Amino acid sequence: MEYIKYNFRFILQTIKITVKKYNIFHIINTFFLIIFLSWIAMAEHDISQGMKEPAFAGLFYPSDKEVLARQIDNYIKDAEKHQDKIKGHIFGIISPHAGYEYSGGVAAYGFSQLKARSYKTVIIIGTSHQVPFRGVAIYPQGQWKTPLGIVQIDEGIARNLMKECPQIKTYSAPFAREHSLEVQIPFLQRVLGNFKIVPLITGGMDRKDYNLYVDVLVNLLRKNPKDILIVASSDMSHYHDYKTARSIDFITLKHLEKMDVQGLIDDLEKGRCELCGSHGVVMLTMIAKDLKDLGAQVALLKYANSGDVKGDKRMVVGYSSLAFFNKNGDKNLDKTYQDMLIEIARKTLDEYVRKETVPRFEIKDNKLLEKRGVFVTLKKKGELRGCVGYIQPVLPLYRAIIDMTVAAASKDMRFIPVHKGELKDIKIEISILTPLKPIKSIDEIEVGRDGIFIKKGNNSGLLLPQVATEYNWDREEFLRQTCIKAGLYKNAWKDKNTEIYTFQTQIISE
Repeated sequence: MEYIKYNFRFILQTIKITVKKYNIFHIINTFFLIIFLSWIAMAEHDISQGMKEPAFAGLFYPSDKEVLARQIDNYIKDAEKHQDKIKGHIFGIISPHAGYEYSGGVAAYGFSQLKARSYKTVIIIGTSHQVPFRGVAIYPQGQWKTPLGIVQIDEGIARNLMKECPQIKTYSAPFAREHSLEVQIPFLQRVLGNFKIVPLITGGMDRKDYNLYVDVLVNLLRKNPKDILIVASSDMSHYHDYKTARSIDFITLKHLEKMDVQGLIDDLEKGRCELCGSHGVVMLTMIAKDLKDLGAQVALLKYANSGDVKGDKRMVVGYSSLAFFNKNGDKNLDKTYQDMLIEIARKTLDEYVRKETVPRFEIKDNKLLEKRGVFVTLKKKGELRGCVGYIQPVLPLYRAIIDMTVAAASKDMRFIPVHKGELKDIKIEISILTPLKPIKSIDEIEVGRDGIFIKKGNNSGLLLPQVATEYNWDREEFLRQTCIKAGLYKNAWKDKNTEIYTFQTQIISE
């Protein structure tokens, strides 16, 4: 019903704009076109997804398998000659979506950076060129086919996205003939090994909507730091002369390179910037800003427009390729290590509560032997049941988790010790801390990303980043609550003798 309402609002808006700018024939044509598209959207709302056949093979890219593979490989080889390999983990790229003869050479700069890297899932965020609707649509199951073969949908990740963000909905119509997603897949097929995709299409969206989608994507990236890649599909300015297009596009690129989300949104709304896939680009930039604790950076790999490619500079379309990467991303543990740590914590909890003994583990992997600060949180049916941790990296990670699991179960003075009958209802959450960083101004604190450690005299207290998010605190309330946790008066954070530190966490949970 939300989609239907939006379609009719879209029709009325478009007619108003058309009346102001065009004659009666344009009005009639526009009206019937939108009615037709809206009818398709409503009719297809409940279509079940299975095999998605290519709609643009032979139009935007070659339909012959050998010709397509050779064309992409040539683009990739040329891009590799003109750029160095990025050091750090790439978690996202912006890639153009015009026909390959126009933008394929630019797109190759991003995709060439992915060679020899491994991703389990690629989330592709396209934009709806054909069907008006509001929000984000997902293609949650089945397969997508190109001349190079078949790619599976990651149904598990798709379900997780819809569960964590109900605003992401199954909606078939926008996917029927949408090139912004389809043109990315052959490139991925040539540079990656085994991978799955989650296709998303953005419709109408207000600036207040972005956080709904960004939060769930950031959490997904933090829990799967090496497994997920996000591709934001977007061209840039449209149909200006060559000089004007470059001027507009360089404003956009400046915002992106600085991760200036607010400036980008403001200039998009005022028409100083142009992106036909603006929602996906804004979301990816917001994600990068949220991952700054991992050293997130943006690199412009290539910019050109159709005038550079075809020579006609009267009315051009802009294309860019950018990479978003974590300079310090190696500190995060991938899914294999996360599973190992959860298993250690679970076995420790079960054995200690049942027998008051601690299991022995033979650990030889250097990542688990590295000393890290860590907190173990126990929750019973969603409610806190114990939380204890090491603030500083005093023990090897696996050993710290064993100790803190025991402590959370038996030494958190706020609770009685965990007993056997509770074990089946308890879930374990592990927070691995980055080193404490002293701050000069509270403006450096970003709620949702940072945890806080406060120290004054002999009193000290710490709250994890997720606590502020769970209680919907703003920055000052987060500081007040941390002071209370430290046994200080609530505004002690304002005292010049109070030391304030921030840190970030990788959260691992059952």
